[in-house]
Amino acid sequence: MDPYPGLAADEHPHGLVNVPFDELVPHLRHADRIGLAPAVHAIGDRANERALDAMEAVQPGGWHGRASIEHAQLLRRDDLARFAALGIVASVQPEHAMDDRDVADLYWAGRTDRAFMLRDLAAAGVELALGSDAPVAPLDPWIAIAAAVGRSREGREPWHPEQSIDARIALAASTDGAGARVRPGMVADLAVVGRDPLAASADDLRRMPVALTLLGGRVTHDAL
Repeated sequence: MDPYPGLAADEHPHGLVNVPFDELVPHLRHADRIGLAPAVHAIGDRANERALDAMEAVQPGGWHGRASIEHAQLLRRDDLARFAALGIVASVQPEHAMDDRDVADLYWAGRTDRAFMLRDLAAAGVELALGSDAPVAPLDPWIAIAAAVGRSREGREPWHPEQSIDARIALAASTDGAGARVRPGMVADLAVVGRDPLAASADDLRRMPVALTLLGGRVTHDAL
C-alpha cells in the first residue's frame, strides 16, 4: 500500500502490476469456466488485496477447489479473513523469508510484522501450501518446513518468531494435509525419515535424513 522508501515515482515505488485488474478478472473467469484452479502471483499487500478482489468478483461465494495466491508475502490484516471466506489457498515459500529478511526490513520497514504471516493465516482458517519456488530456493521440503517452524537460518535470531507455525501444521501444509492417511490400495508418495519431525528442532528439520522414498508406491530411494 505504501511506497518503498527512497524511490522516486519513475522507479516504481509501489511495485509493478504485470496483469491489470480488468485483464485478470476475464482470465479468472475463463479458468473457472473450463475447470482450472487458478494460481495468481501476488507479493505485496496491495497486490494481494487486488488478487482477492478479482477472485471475489468471479466467485463471490468462494472457490471450491484449489485456487491459490502464490507467495502472499505481505498482507493486510483485514485480508486474512477474506482468504478464508473465499477458500483461497495461501501458497507461501517460507525460505524466502530467510532470503529476504534484510531487504524486507529495509523496504518494508514498519510492516514486516505482516510479512510471511503463517501463524495468523493458519489461525484464520486459511489453507496453507508450503513450497520452495525452486530454483529460487532449494527444492527440499524440509528446508521450507524448517524455515516455517524456526524463522531462522545460519544461527541468526528468529525473524518475527510470532509468525512461526508448529511442525504439525507445517507438515500438513507440505503434504496432503493433516487428515491424510495411507490405506491399502492407495497410490502413495511416501518418505521415511530418520528423526521424528514433530519433536525435531528447526535445525534438525533443515538437515532431516531421508531413509526411503516411494513415488506412486515405487521405491525411488533406499538408504535403509
